[in-house]
Amino acid sequence: MNYVGLDLAGATTRPTGVCAINQKLRVTCSVVHSDAEILSIVRRSGARVIAIDAPLALPLGRHCLGEHCRGRSHFRACDLVLREMGIRFFPITLGPMRTLTARGMRLLKQLRRLHVDVIETYPGAAQDLLDIPRKQYGLVALQEALKKTGCSGDILTRSLTGDELDAINCALVAKQYGEGHYLAIGDPSEIMMILPRTWKAATNP
Repeated sequence: MNYVGLDLAGATTRPTGVCAINQKLRVTCSVVHSDAEILSIVRRSGARVIAIDAPLALPLGRHCLGEHCRGRSHFRACDLVLREMGIRFFPITLGPMRTLTARGMRLLKQLRRLHVDVIETYPGAAQDLLDIPRKQYGLVALQEALKKTGCSGDILTRSLTGDELDAINCALVAKQYGEGHYLAIGDPSEIMMILPRTWKAATNP
């Protein structure tokens, strides 16, 4: 089985990192912009699990991201668990995160029409749990850390962008999910965020 990871951008004018990974951890990375390009890669990959770095659901009791919902909840159950774990994140209602959330929810509907399993993940949390650097601390360091997971392919042949590196992290989470070895946090009536299963993660609330 193949898997795909997406480091989704909020706007189509900004780059989205995409990574397809197979059972042998060979990665193929690219940078795209439109939803159509993303859907085309997913179709060609034959993947059945897609992990996206973007909010894919709203908090319970919040019907939209509009101003008339302004006073409603800003956090989902999975966000609150991240906070308890000491992992930094941006609330989905904060500035540009609104645009990203809207695109993520829209793309989720399109991907489900392809009969693929779509999960939400967060590379920053995965990197914290795996004790590897986030991209803001240096792309070379992140790429070297991801090489140590056993990945081959593009990660060994060229310098990757931060979006592509986060997409690799998403794809690795998709693979763990497909193999049934993962950590799920949140409330299923909202959405479960899927993270790597590690000893550190397993001992967090």
